[in-house]
Amino acid sequence: MSQISERVGGSKATLYGYFPSKEDLLRAVLDYDVGEVADRAMAQLLAKEDLREGLTLMGIAYLNRRLSSLPISNIRIVSNQPQGSTMGKEFYEKVLRPAWQRLADRLEALMDAGKLKRADPWIAAMHWKGLNEWDMFERRLLGALSGPEPKMIETVARSAADAFLQLYGAEPKKQKPQPRRGK
Repeated sequence: MSQISERVGGSKATLYGYFPSKEDLLRAVLDYDVGEVADRAMAQLLAKEDLREGLTLMGIAYLNRRLSSLPISNIRIVSNQPQGSTMGKEFYEKVLRPAWQRLADRLEALMDAGKLKRADPWIAAMHWKGLNEWDMFERRLLGALSGPEPKMIETVARSAADAFLQLYGAEPKKQKPQPRRGK
């Protein structure tokens, strides 16, 4: 709390006025961080007319952030809370799940528009997440990967978009056969 108050130029008392405990401050940081990342990644999807390209750009944005130092540190902090702490559960229910629900809602809208096959949007969102993370998140969390590697991330995001579209991509509309013209 001292370091934060020094950095932002306020007092610890003022900081405690906004955040009664260190845990409350951590929750606010996590909520902001995850929400910001989710919104930016979703913007990547929405910015492209081509669904494959949008999914790829969203994957790149997600992985660059997911594998960077701050989210890795945050996950380590949350997962190292003492037995009986509700912080992990609250983090999932109030921060992570709503962020993933935003993706599920967007995928459902794409299903409604006929751009994706009809499926359970939550399952589709979790499939997208798994396809993008591969083993990189665990490797990064455990120190076996030093950080986001741009070339690897691009390869993974493209492969994930292709695999996702194999599972959920809408079938191309068949054109009616043209009548043959008589001679």
